[in-house]
Amino acid sequence: MVSSPTRRRFLIHLSLSFSSAGLKLQAVASPSTRSGAEIVTPFAFGAKGDGRTDDTGALNAAYEYARQRRISAVALCGASYHITRGIYARGVSTQGDGATLVAALDGARGGATFEWGGTGNFVRDVTFKLSNSSKTEMHGVLNAVDDARNQRFENNRIVGHTTGASPRQSNIFGAWFMGTGLTGLFVLNNQFERCSYGVQINNQAGMTGDVRRTPLGRPSSHIHVAGNVCIDAAIGVNTPHIACSDVVVQGNTITALDLNMDLPLNVAHVTNVAVVGNTVSSNVSGANGTLHVEDATGAITIVGNVISVLARNNGIQMGTRASVSGDGSQKRKVVISGNHVGGCGALTESVGILVPDAETIDTVIANNTVDRFAEGITVVSRCLVQGNVVSACRIPLRLSRDSRESGNLVV
Repeated sequence: MVSSPTRRRFLIHLSLSFSSAGLKLQAVASPSTRSGAEIVTPFAFGAKGDGRTDDTGALNAAYEYARQRRISAVALCGASYHITRGIYARGVSTQGDGATLVAALDGARGGATFEWGGTGNFVRDVTFKLSNSSKTEMHGVLNAVDDARNQRFENNRIVGHTTGASPRQSNIFGAWFMGTGLTGLFVLNNQFERCSYGVQINNQAGMTGDVRRTPLGRPSSHIHVAGNVCIDAAIGVNTPHIACSDVVVQGNTITALDLNMDLPLNVAHVTNVAVVGNTVSSNVSGANGTLHVEDATGAITIVGNVISVLARNNGIQMGTRASVSGDGSQKRKVVISGNHVGGCGALTESVGILVPDAETIDTVIANNTVDRFAEGITVVSRCLVQGNVVSACRIPLRLSRDSRESGNLVV
């Protein structure tokens, strides 16, 4: 049975008293939920956990102790820790139990607030309250581990409290993933607030790299981003310079309030992707699309999403033309179905559902509701457009000559 936080602290203080009597200090560990595994707490290394004392050194010492002894996890015991430098938690899981990390850092010094990752590692039940004294942007929670399996970031909260040179964008970001060769990455049921880039799976090497000749690393697969709440925070899977496949973005809510949200949901350079049941809003004039999928191959499903465009922008924008990564054209099947896409007026020069390139052929656009755009559904390639309801759009349907359309209701 896992001991209570009060009992853990008692045991820790007991061990410290033995240490003062000349005995060797040992971190107090208690069983985790996995049989045979052990955890360690920061209190054995002098942490106060009161939200005021600088606990940076104690936290880093706890993670280093766990790494050296192959202890599976550090337990934060629901306490509040003030930190002034980055925490290096790679190779060790973190069980927060409702803990809070209050970070006051200088982005100009580089690094990240909290760096973690490794096969089987998780970060669970932690609130990260992040402030950056510099206008230089920095990562909040960073995972840059390559070739890891079954990593989980779940039930956490990341709050950005500062902005950059422009007060319309955070200068400290949320959960950022840069590793290659990943198999099974789960970002589930978190809340991201005022951190611009809430969740980013990102593998880029400028504008000249070619994934076929010079990939950044091994392919990644089975990426799941689901059930997250994002307030002024975007979700992106942008992997032009590795091969990335089997991506699911499902059941997330992305709300634009005060910060710039031009491209709140972006999936690019992936094979086999499902974007299902998300609620997304944008609030900045642009031409990227509120729900944007590009350079995608294989089976592509965009189903059951609710899109609210609060400024001049497109609703759903879907293209498969190979772009930055140099990906070759591959067989694909695109279905855009059952989405509700709402704009902000027929005079906005925006499109509800847009297929902008000739390579995206044989797309099925069916049973969607599109309301209040300059153009309702616009496609430049051969598509099947049927059973959609298009209302209050200046040009309801703008289709290529070889497209087929039937059963659409224009009101």
